[in-house]
Amino acid sequence: MPPAHDLAQSVAALDDCADEAGLRAEMTRAADGLTRRPEQSQAWSAVLRHAVAAGVRLVEPADWTWFVSGSVARGEAVPGSDVESMVMLGDDVGDAGKTDLLARAAQVHALLERCGVGGDANGVLASRARFCRRQRSWVEGIERWAGEPEHDRGVVMTGLVADASCLSAAEDTLRVSAGAAASRHYAVRQAMLQDATSVRATVPSRLRVFVSAGDSVDVKRAVLDPVVKIARWAALSVGSTALATRQRLTDGAAGGVLDDDDAATLDDCHRWLMTFRWQGRIADVRSRDVIALGDLSPQDRAGLRSVARDVSGVMRKLSYLSSISAFADRR
Repeated sequence: MPPAHDLAQSVAALDDCADEAGLRAEMTRAADGLTRRPEQSQAWSAVLRHAVAAGVRLVEPADWTWFVSGSVARGEAVPGSDVESMVMLGDDVGDAGKTDLLARAAQVHALLERCGVGGDANGVLASRARFCRRQRSWVEGIERWAGEPEHDRGVVMTGLVADASCLSAAEDTLRVSAGAAASRHYAVRQAMLQDATSVRATVPSRLRVFVSAGDSVDVKRAVLDPVVKIARWAALSVGSTALATRQRLTDGAAGGVLDDDDAATLDDCHRWLMTFRWQGRIADVRSRDVIALGDLSPQDRAGLRSVARDVSGVMRKLSYLSSISAFADRR
């Protein structure tokens, strides 16, 4: 058996890509070199980051700074993960110039799609005006979203910029600004915790499956998203600049906003979920997070239910503490 492909070699090759054919060939080579080891997640995230940077370089130079967000920025991408992107323009870019750069950003994503790197299915794309802003507009928006999180999808936007990672050597302006705004505005931290602990999906119990004959579950929405959101809230609450979910949990516990046992529980759950999702995508990169429990092995089914119980327990505890805090603040 040939040795596993070193993804660091792909990163270096992507930085040297001179055309679309080279980018496509290197992404194919990198994807073919993935193994069942979830430890490759950080390296695969780096490959995706450098692929986006190569796509930006191959379109045309411009007065813009690109960022990625989500799992790619956090170093937690799995095979098939899409890319959330944002762009910061210079303040001197006029309306016509912005229109042109939006079109170029669309060309970047079209090129990346042809090379196997999908854009975010929820529309967090540099080719949309909402995510392609002049620097002043980003700064003003971040302050507004943090100060009034109930408006203009403030909680979602704060979360996105709090995860933003710059593709160039420039400072992570968006993430730094988001952290500073969250420190100033308790409202956004409270809203982010409420969002993180709101139950939107569940892992059906054996009894529920038997009664309703429905055993599908969205693993990302039901279990992974709450862990990621709690970790992000905890990091922002203690002024941590960490991006990785597990480091954010550690920092949140060190800063006193998370109980040590709860942080350890969520850390274990995140590790299990990363392994589960990674190995599922290696088996079939086209698979998605909505799965049928009946299709899982008994061990995976039991493991998923156990993780869901642990995550739900921490969510209920934090939700209760949040409600007490909110009540005290109103008095």
